[in-house]
Amino acid sequence: MPTNLSDSISVYDEALKSLPGPDASRVLDVLIARDTVARALQNGAVATSTDVARLAAVDEKLKDAAVAINAQAGAKTLSGWRQSVHPLNGPWWWFLDERAAATESHVNPLWTIPAMLFFALSLSVIAETLTTLRSGGINGLTVFGTLLQTILTLVAGSAFLGAGREWLEKLFSQIGISRRFRGASRVWLALTVLILTLVIRIALPDLVAHYRSDKGDEALANKQVPQAVQNYEQAVALKPGFVKAHFNLALAYDRANDYSKAIDAYERSIKFEPDNYIAYNNLARLYILHKKDYKSALGRLDHLRSNLQNLPSNLPYYVFKNRGWANLELGYHRQAAEDLEWA
Repeated sequence: MPTNLSDSISVYDEALKSLPGPDASRVLDVLIARDTVARALQNGAVATSTDVARLAAVDEKLKDAAVAINAQAGAKTLSGWRQSVHPLNGPWWWFLDERAAATESHVNPLWTIPAMLFFALSLSVIAETLTTLRSGGINGLTVFGTLLQTILTLVAGSAFLGAGREWLEKLFSQIGISRRFRGASRVWLALTVLILTLVIRIALPDLVAHYRSDKGDEALANKQVPQAVQNYEQAVALKPGFVKAHFNLALAYDRANDYSKAIDAYERSIKFEPDNYIAYNNLARLYILHKKDYKSALGRLDHLRSNLQNLPSNLPYYVFKNRGWANLELGYHRQAAEDLEWA
């Protein structure tokens, strides 16, 4: 317990320097320390010019910290302390919540416009994300991503409500950030949330597409062809340029004997990956088997024959077998015989 005015001022100053603290008790320590200084003066303590100057300086710091203190302790807590310690007309330092409110009343209301705009954009991004992810079906990634976007947007929206602001201010004060979410601070919060929702919007469809593709691979390996088709369809719907998923979707259609869709999928795969020689060969086989378009099949197979040095080691056999088949159907028996002999 300080024994003189100078010591009391020192304790008061050190208590103020300890803010912000891990909890509201540090604020109460400051107010009690200021009471101790006032009590010393009331009891006739001799105040030197140095003491008065120090006290005035620390008091000014306390007034400047009113907004931060109100954010840490909360107006309700400060009011409760005041009613317990000074139920009648208490000294000014027990009214820091009112000082903070008076300070905030001067915030330019125009700051609300960009904050509301960013908040509305965040809502639209969430709606667009939900629309996009609908084609990928419901899974853990989509639920987590959209839930995270929603929580972030609710955090930004809470800054527009009194109770929400107080909750945010207490939350941030616990991690050592003293902010009153009005004016510019509210705009920065809404902008940060908008940026995060956009990042999720951009990244999430890609992540879900790869997740669906992996599930399709598992299903195809286990000969669960309908499930593989469904997963690959969802993958390419979410990521139209997903080369691997397009080719695997063609394979899945092929194995499901859905030849029309397989032909379309192989052709899309070749557009995305012109060097996919397996897709060329499979497409030629389906031209022969399903469309009976032998000339188009030979066109694809001739492309492969001109790139024999680049083909996988096991593919030339199928290329010449299919060429022999197509030539035979066209009545080119000598050419068919040569192709089949080569195979």
